[in-house]
Amino acid sequence: MSKTTAITLDLSAQTIDAAVKPAMHYTPAIFTVSGSFGSVEFMAGDEQLAAMAQAINLHFQAKGVVSA
Repeated sequence: MSKTTAITLDLSAQTIDAAVKPAMHYTPAIFTVSGSFGSVEFMAGDEQLAAMAQAINLHFQAKGVVSA
């Protein structure tokens, strides 16, 4: 049986920075979101990063916003 954890951060009123550090020999890529609240890091493989990017792009497409 696997454990799950939910973490919620309300970033709607925050100015944030987001970046991806490339994978290194012993670690996967790291997607970081940081702001006045501190930072959150997601260690993820390319497939997981692509899934996050696709979810964000689908959100913008549904709103009629063109994404880069």
